Amino acid sequence: MTKLIEAQAKVLADEPVDIYAAYPFDEFVHKHGTTKRRGIFGYFVHYFGRLIVGGDYAEGATLPNEPDLVAKYGISRTVIREAMKCLAGKGLVEIRTRIGTSVRPRKSWHHLDPDVVVWYYETGPSLEIMRSIKDLRIVLEPAAAVRAVERASSADIADIRDAFTIMENSIGDHEANADADLAFHTAIFSATKNMIYSQLIDLIAVAIYANRVISTPEAVVEGQKRSLPYHRDVLVAIEARNATEAAAASQRLVESWRNEMYDF
Repeated sequence: MTKLIEAQAKVLADEPVDIYAAYPFDEFVHKHGTTKRRGIFGYFVHYFGRLIVGGDYAEGATLPNEPDLVAKYGISRTVIREAMKCLAGKGLVEIRTRIGTSVRPRKSWHHLDPDVVVWYYETGPSLEIMRSIKDLRIVLEPAAAVRAVERASSADIADIRDAFTIMENSIGDHEANADADLAFHTAIFSATKNMIYSQLIDLIAVAIYANRVISTPEAVVEGQKRSLPYHRDVLVAIEARNATEAAAASQRLVESWRNEMYDF
């Protein structure tokens, strides 16, 4: 039996399937996901998205037909059809009349979609995806810091400073510190006055949240302590309107995230 057939047999086996099972990113998806985990539709989209991203269905594999999915999961054809349309919108599958629904090549997936990134983490982030996120952050964030130096208003800088202050005062509080960390980066991206940058913050949001759900509580707190000086350097450089130092400080911050959390 081929690997593909084995994977499909595993998914369509008779053992009970709990599409409502809790996952570490449930809270994040509730706040930031493009498809909320609520109702049968939301849970089924995330369940099947994890199957595809996790490799249960290989690239090019034809998914089970609607009657098989109805029998397997006990949900309506309408929900299945809408879920597949949602997954198609994220680039994961292609729906072809009279042929069926198949998994698209990984290179065609919408990797900036927060749900897709979350599914990578929930199924065990590969070195490839972590390197890709790091590479993108190291390009985006220093450039965003430079634009913030050039374009930020006094109110923008106050937002960055306020977020840092909360980070500083919330060491040990996983949720408050992560929220403040995200607010810090969001304020910088907002200060660029670039609408595309403002939307790319979702990718960083997943990375920040991942720090506290795939690490031990002790490691999270240590990471909060270690990252604080790097964030402070970025803030100080932006306040001083020093573009060169803002870029350098931002790069050091991203490098510290890479080295301390993932060691690649």
